[in-house]
Amino acid sequence: MVDIRQDSITSDESIHVLHIASGDLWAGAEVMLFTLAKTLHTELNTQVSIVLLNHGILEQRLSNCGISVHVLDESRLSSFQILQQLNKIIDGLKPDVIHTHRIKENIIGSIAALYNHRIPSLRTVHGAPEHRPPLHQLPKHLILFLNWLFGRFYQRYIIAVSPDLAKKLEHDFPKTRIRVIENGVDIDMLTHHISHSQSKNTDKTGYRIGIAGRLVPVKRVDLFIESAFYLKQHHPELSIHFHIYGDGPLSDNLQAQVRSQQAEDYIHFEGHCENITEHLGTLDALLMTSDHEGLPMVLLEAMCLKIPIIAHAVGGIPHLLDQGRCGVLVQNQTAKAFAEAIVKLINQPEQYEQLAQLALERVNHNYSASSTADAYLKAVSYTH
Repeated sequence: MVDIRQDSITSDESIHVLHIASGDLWAGAEVMLFTLAKTLHTELNTQVSIVLLNHGILEQRLSNCGISVHVLDESRLSSFQILQQLNKIIDGLKPDVIHTHRIKENIIGSIAALYNHRIPSLRTVHGAPEHRPPLHQLPKHLILFLNWLFGRFYQRYIIAVSPDLAKKLEHDFPKTRIRVIENGVDIDMLTHHISHSQSKNTDKTGYRIGIAGRLVPVKRVDLFIESAFYLKQHHPELSIHFHIYGDGPLSDNLQAQVRSQQAEDYIHFEGHCENITEHLGTLDALLMTSDHEGLPMVLLEAMCLKIPIIAHAVGGIPHLLDQGRCGVLVQNQTAKAFAEAIVKLINQPEQYEQLAQLALERVNHNYSASSTADAYLKAVSYTH
């Protein structure tokens, strides 16, 4: 195991951080990386370079901020070719620290860091594993083993985005090397949307309930749809429309689920939305029905926009919502429980307005991009 230095760089020293990430989607981990890199680059005068394995929105937004981006397209290059080109990039950039995100990047980033004069390396874990492959899929088990091996015996820090996730990681990694750095949001940018989003809803009829995220099993969008069915059946007098923002492998199955109940007139698939902030601002509530979560960026954004939140009490969500003081926590992960929380929102709007105000105050005090970047920079400095 590599020892961790207990002295940090001094205030007049600079540090160059190289992030390695997938960049295939514009989802929570990508939003987090963009916000962190932008804040380090523009506010803390930190040199940041990014290697992505896919072209896409993250690449465009980082480049627009003047951040150096290199794309090693995994659709054209083998893992060995990516590693070769990554070594050349590192040799040219000479970063002080390599920071990896997700499994593939953890492995190739650690190998490259070792190859290039044992550059210190760390990773961020954005959420708990979504599934384990069947026993007969040996190559996938080998990948998971290598991911664990480099995290346990080489990478200096394992950064968890929530205290709950940090506890889970203690089963696989030494507690002394796990650090909690919660996600942050660009509050100034998001609060510009508050008055605009509120005015948008003044002359509308009915209620708008939304969910935002990848259409993958862990997000339980099927349960969101079942909640809509339940409300339509038990409260037909209510005018409610349900909006699903995002795309993913379950899209066809979920649309078939909606068609099976002839619910296309009140359940709407909005697809991938590059500027989710504009859409969040039109909602009366955001639902999160996931099986588990780290620290969802979309919830932070909704809190900034004063959109009431109804979420499954799992992962980092209870801590984020201050154990229910800043949003509704649903203990029973059922369609009935989520539907009843929505009805309560409609019947007690004053209570939910208070929750939304407390949520905004909590983000302001605890989850700014600047405070997250500062905590991150301190952790990175100890590896240098």
